[in-house]
Amino acid sequence: MSLNNSNLRLQQAAEYLGISKVSLYRLGENDPTFPRKIHITSRCCIYRRVDLDAWLESKEA
Repeated sequence: MSLNNSNLRLQQAAEYLGISKVSLYRLGENDPTFPRKIHITSRCCIYRRVDLDAWLESKEA
């Protein structure tokens, strides 16, 4: 499966945010403002980079 640069697999999303995959999972479970992951298949999830960027910007304010 080829994903473009606007979609990040879980490991890529964690690296993009500078956190571990465990921290990424915890954010998704515990922070209601954190973007929801998108399930592509039962074993493949992505985050949209624009959603992560918007979340980061909301944290700066």
